[in-house]
Amino acid sequence: MDYTKMVPGERYFTADDSTSRGNLHEYFDNPYVFALVGLIVVVLVTRAISSRNTVSSSINLDDGQTAHTVPSVLYWLPILGHIPNMVLDADGFIKRLRSRYTHGIFALHFGGTTHNIVYTPGLASALLNQKSSNADAEEVQKRIMTGVFGFPANEMDKYDAAFPELMACYKHLLTEPSLGDMVAQTARRTQDNIKDLVTGNDSIVDQTPWERTSRVRITTDRSGEDVVEASLLSLIRNFAAYTASPILMGSDFLANNPHFFDDVWTLDRGFLLLAVGLPRWVPVPAVTRAHIARKRLLEQLTVFHEAVEKEANGQDPGPRWSSLDDVGALVKARVQVYRKYGWSMQARAAIESSLMWAANANSNSLIFWMVNRIYADRALLEMIREEVEPYVRAIAAPTTGFGGIAEAPRLDRFDVEGLCESCPLLKSCYVECLRLDTASWSLKVVKQDFVLQSKEKDAQGWLLRKGEYAHAAHDLHNTDPNHFSDPTLWKADRHVRYQGAGGKSAVDMGSIRPYGTFLIDEPITAH
Repeated sequence: MDYTKMVPGERYFTADDSTSRGNLHEYFDNPYVFALVGLIVVVLVTRAISSRNTVSSSINLDDGQTAHTVPSVLYWLPILGHIPNMVLDADGFIKRLRSRYTHGIFALHFGGTTHNIVYTPGLASALLNQKSSNADAEEVQKRIMTGVFGFPANEMDKYDAAFPELMACYKHLLTEPSLGDMVAQTARRTQDNIKDLVTGNDSIVDQTPWERTSRVRITTDRSGEDVVEASLLSLIRNFAAYTASPILMGSDFLANNPHFFDDVWTLDRGFLLLAVGLPRWVPVPAVTRAHIARKRLLEQLTVFHEAVEKEANGQDPGPRWSSLDDVGALVKARVQVYRKYGWSMQARAAIESSLMWAANANSNSLIFWMVNRIYADRALLEMIREEVEPYVRAIAAPTTGFGGIAEAPRLDRFDVEGLCESCPLLKSCYVECLRLDTASWSLKVVKQDFVLQSKEKDAQGWLLRKGEYAHAAHDLHNTDPNHFSDPTLWKADRHVRYQGAGGKSAVDMGSIRPYGTFLIDEPITAH
């Protein structure tokens, strides 16, 4: 072998090395290999950068306070951050982090933004009660309105101008006599509709709207008797929607848009993905379906508001909209605000879409979970039936003269006040479903640097930075083994406080925050 140079400790080349280096050069000329190497480098650099803030550190602030930085969770992908983790297994991912970050706070990264997650009752209450100059939900509402519900960004000034009056319209939901009227209407509609929850009709033409979207079919059980099989979640959820929503939107709307709620449920499944701004072309099926569902929702609600506008102008809205007089007081009041500030039809449709989502997405599914869990325990079912018997009674309808066919039983007594005031076991089942079957989070935008600190003894403060987001993850607390024994086990009477024979029984919600929208400090009592 002919060596060109030979110095101890230095590398020397042979004639064959030039061929190897040439092959290596050609190897890196391959664009796929170059892209792969580049991706690996980016991933490693991102991992290294994200590891800088994984450990909380104590810092001294200008005002003399001492606070801790929020520990950040490692991630591999730039921009996306923890979005893949949430898409693949959001529940498992978050609960594993709860076990790791026992102080009750950690930071995630989505789309280049930092999201501080708090889950202990003390920190969650401190966030919810924070003054708006530190952390505010109004900007979050705006982003959700545009990103999730399709509110036109160029009309946000109109939204800001009308917002106080729109909020004032909610008096029709929260105060008497409007609240009492709505409850009474809902009770009457429930009495009328409950007998047709399942009609037993095999033909889709003869089925109710909630049956048509619930895969109802007639089959036989093990004994050979005819039974009705249906998707219970869809059946219960749609029954509740079709029973209660006409009180808001009037009877014409669902009659003209019988599949409206299918799109509401699809939008709900993609809610968080839309909220972080993922476009339709992202290769995630839930994102694409959510975008399509939102488009259909806006189209249907736009047609509705065009009809409402025509009627308000003294014009004929058309034969499909002959009963607009029964539109609910809340929507009628909002329409006046829309007209006052010159909102476009798309803007009106977007905000009504948010109303229909808010009124149905959480509560209707909760009804399903109550029915499902109570009926799964025969002993509990009998106890609930005994408890509600004085307030709810069904009677058999008389047999008709046409072949002796009997109508379905109907409710002749439906005492809503009695159910609310005197059925502690039923109410405890409701609270337990709130604990286990709702995944509620509250979200605020940090407006300026401030220290988030619980009122608990010896609690340490956490520094939140301007421009970040802060979430109160109530569901993480609701399933925390440090606060609830057997946290994943559903216990019907977990929340009942028994006062002895003849005394009152109280249903105590404790630190549970349903839907994350308000605080409850007093127990709910029942005789």
